[in-house]
Amino acid sequence: MKKLLLFFALSGFVFFVSCTHKDVRSKRTADSLHRVDSIAKIDSARQAAELLVPRDTATDNVARFIAGLPQTETNALSALEKDKYWVDFKTSMDDNWKKMYNNRLVKMQEWERDVFSKSVNDTLKLFYPFSGPDFLHANFLYPRTKEYVMAALEPIREVPSFQKISERDRDRFLDSLGRSLRDIFGKSYFITNHMQKDLWQIKGVLPLFYFFIERSGYEIIEQKFISLDTLGREQEISAKKINQVKTPGVKFRLRNTETKMMKTVYYFAVSISNDGLKIRPGLVKFIKGRGPYNTFVKSASYLMHDGKQFSKIRSLVLDNTVTLFQDDTGVPYRFFENKPEWKGIFFGNYVPPVEDFARGLYQASLDSAFKRAAQPLPFSLGYHWSTRKQHYMLFAKEPVAANK
Repeated sequence: MKKLLLFFALSGFVFFVSCTHKDVRSKRTADSLHRVDSIAKIDSARQAAELLVPRDTATDNVARFIAGLPQTETNALSALEKDKYWVDFKTSMDDNWKKMYNNRLVKMQEWERDVFSKSVNDTLKLFYPFSGPDFLHANFLYPRTKEYVMAALEPIREVPSFQKISERDRDRFLDSLGRSLRDIFGKSYFITNHMQKDLWQIKGVLPLFYFFIERSGYEIIEQKFISLDTLGREQEISAKKINQVKTPGVKFRLRNTETKMMKTVYYFAVSISNDGLKIRPGLVKFIKGRGPYNTFVKSASYLMHDGKQFSKIRSLVLDNTVTLFQDDTGVPYRFFENKPEWKGIFFGNYVPPVEDFARGLYQASLDSAFKRAAQPLPFSLGYHWSTRKQHYMLFAKEPVAANK
């Protein structure tokens, strides 16, 4: 009898535990579904909130004027659009943009969609060292990326008020801007000597950023001038102090006028040489803290081949990158060759460096890698614009699709 009672007692306990366990599992499942539903609601609410964020009309209106695009509503700049120089500037920019789009950008779009996107997870942030103000190509190659971190020497200056300067000065400004864009239109990269002269006349990189942002179909939601402290934390500063800080930067929040997708773009006007990074520990922490990245390098003057002056930025790239898309001006091939952690795909045709950089920079092993297996590259982007024999490499720490 005691055994029977013990059996029923144990049975009841097992039944109780089983039911309790099922209840716990059911509750956990319900909680999990609730969290998923809550996340979906939060995402939906965030997207709805982003759509309601007003654009920075003062900055965006100026950006449209500089881009040679008409104002979206009547404002103080509308009258200046009747200026003959602005009309001529608009006509010239329309023609040059259309030619560049048809010859280069549309091919990049199609290649990104059909080939590149199958090997790159562009939900990661993008790091673009030695970028100058080249938001243009970064956006066309990584259109779904939501945050870009760019760094180069070219300075940041406050854009003048076009209503307050003379017509003659406005005309000179637009003429200088048109000249500063000539290398991007024709060659796809900025030439340093040209940039130094042109940016002095147009007061820094902001006009070029404005041009690329607006012509690429974005509006400016917010623009902030920032600096970084020694811990890599961003601090907003006034435009007047932009040249008084060690790590001057500008931060844009953008919204695509068609898809309503939001992007954040950081640009730091600094030297990223070993000496430049040594005195800017906050920038190093900022870059590391926002990784991992997809990294893009083009027309970078072979600076990361120099182990004495640019080894730190090279290490930053290698240590914080999941995929690296570059031409031969970026990280030397020896850092990837026979390295099992890196997988590579080659595009285009490897040719020796152009005359300006020829000495000691030809990479025989890279030439062999291209000859063994290279896929077509349907657009020209880099120093070999005159022959259009361009080449790019995609190195990844994760398996990459061959896209054949």
